[in-house]
Amino acid sequence: MRVVSRHADALALLAIMVVSAADGARAQTPPFVGKWASQPSQCRLQQQSENAPMIVGRNGYDQHETHCKFKSVRPQMPAYAVKAQCNVEGDAQDIDFVFQIAGNRLTIRDEAGSRVLQRCP
Repeated sequence: MRVVSRHADALALLAIMVVSAADGARAQTPPFVGKWASQPSQCRLQQQSENAPMIVGRNGYDQHETHCKFKSVRPQMPAYAVKAQCNVEGDAQDIDFVFQIAGNRLTIRDEAGSRVLQRCP
């Protein structure tokens, strides 16, 4: 009877470890999350400034008069394909783009082309 109890305890512990590992993987912050700018001097600017840095979160980003909520983020390592609902200067738009991360650089590609930003300290 005691052997069965130890076996059940071991299985329960293993199940807890697997669930904890899965939760940790989900909780990991994507590498695109952060504050990004074309020039280091922009990192100090507030969002009211036309040259404000892009502040990217797990679920969207803000930059001056552009605010986007991510509808989907699909990893395509080392990039992420993003579908977003954005409000650009009061105009609602659906925008598809790709975030690609290389070190402290974020390349954003969309229908308008691409731009490279650097991570703010």
